[in-house]
Amino acid sequence: MTWTTIKSVYLKITLSRFSIAFFLFVFIHCFAEGFIQAFIFSQDSTASNVVTSILRQTNVPRNNFGVLNSPYGNTSLDVCNMLRPDLKEQPCAPVFQKGTPNLPLPTEFNLTSHIFQQGLQVTSTVGGGVKVVLNDKPIQLNQMCTLVLTYPHQMLMNAQREDVVLVLSQFWIFALSFFGIVYDSIPHLVAAICCRTLATAWSMYIVWRNGDNQYRFAMLLSSEDSPCKPLQLDDLFPGYFASRQALQIPDVTLNIIAFILSIYLSSKLIKVYSANTFNRVGAPPAIIRIYNYFLAVFVSFQVSALLLVSVICLWLDQLVNRDNAMSGFTFHRTLYLALSIFTLVFLIPWITIGWYAVRRERKRLMVVFLTLGTIVFASWVLMLKSWSFAWTFMNWPFFSVQFTAASVSLLSTIIFGVISYLHFDKGLAHYLYVDDQLAKAGFEPELFEKDLEKGGAEDWREIGLDDIPTYTLQFSTSSDRIGHDHDSK
Repeated sequence: MTWTTIKSVYLKITLSRFSIAFFLFVFIHCFAEGFIQAFIFSQDSTASNVVTSILRQTNVPRNNFGVLNSPYGNTSLDVCNMLRPDLKEQPCAPVFQKGTPNLPLPTEFNLTSHIFQQGLQVTSTVGGGVKVVLNDKPIQLNQMCTLVLTYPHQMLMNAQREDVVLVLSQFWIFALSFFGIVYDSIPHLVAAICCRTLATAWSMYIVWRNGDNQYRFAMLLSSEDSPCKPLQLDDLFPGYFASRQALQIPDVTLNIIAFILSIYLSSKLIKVYSANTFNRVGAPPAIIRIYNYFLAVFVSFQVSALLLVSVICLWLDQLVNRDNAMSGFTFHRTLYLALSIFTLVFLIPWITIGWYAVRRERKRLMVVFLTLGTIVFASWVLMLKSWSFAWTFMNWPFFSVQFTAASVSLLSTIIFGVISYLHFDKGLAHYLYVDDQLAKAGFEPELFEKDLEKGGAEDWREIGLDDIPTYTLQFSTSSDRIGHDHDSK
């Protein structure tokens, strides 16, 4: 990075009090949110490690997973080691039933085979139980209780994955905002607002979900119907829910304040950037309308990029992480891995093709862009026909929200891309080209009027600034003013 580039970035940031305030705001919020999410991740990781340690040391099969039914009614928890729609009887067995304590230990489907072994801080005892030392306090757990723990385990593992995505998304939002200032880019600013809207809405939902998880865990692990009694929730997760809630409150407060500030400051910057977009070329309303379609394409694929990366990484973790039950029995696993890796690899070239095709009105490239986008969109929508993907979608709210938002933004990209394609060769690229050339020449024009319908047939892509008809221009520089009346010729 040269000194000229650094100076240019500095001048862009310090252009006005709004640009300075916006940069300081997004910078401070990014790292503040990052620290809060890092502490939340630490809490989730500690709680998850406790349950993971018990399940590993008691040798609970890793392909076991819990299915909670009617959490606010006649609640029951089934443990399964496979979900196959072609089977009339799923390999599942009940391990918790509200109002029915002392359920028999399941003996089918190898759910409890070789379930106990000697391990650190876990000692087998008579009667098919296990003694676990938690916080220097010995606690007796029976085999049924260890099976019940599979549900809290998968919930806590998912919470950790969400924390990682939320931390990285803050840096993505900061990058969008930063490039929005540096390049006077309206699409970057609008995309950042869209991403911040999703982050704020999710943080509000998490406040409720924390209490909901506490209710579910307490019912499964410490209620009168639980096979884990007399275990208390604080024995297994001492202070976890209180600490997490104490972090979630400032998190959601900070997100709401940031959302309001971003709307206000971005609107100020967008108003300035919009006014300056055609400050060198006086564009008619029809050109501005086409330009809005162009902006919509940019916003859509920048939002879809973040969401697609998030969804694919979450899905890849489901496929390859051995602590996930899905990793052990997902059919067509190779096909899913290939689709995920292909999408990640093609994303940056696809965005580059789209930008160049729309900006330069290259029809062939635009067809390639739209075709690739349609293929990826259709492929991921068809993934819902996969029972493992569909089960993940139905039982993991964060994954379902990310996937739905990614699908909507990708579909919006395709739709606005088609609309932009239909408006090619109607003057937008010509105006953008002339404006860019005048900007490079250092001019600040007051007026540029050209009747496109009477314009020459020469391709604007092949001409230089010197070839632009001079009788159409009246401009001034900062040092002097050239006020020639060329119409008097």
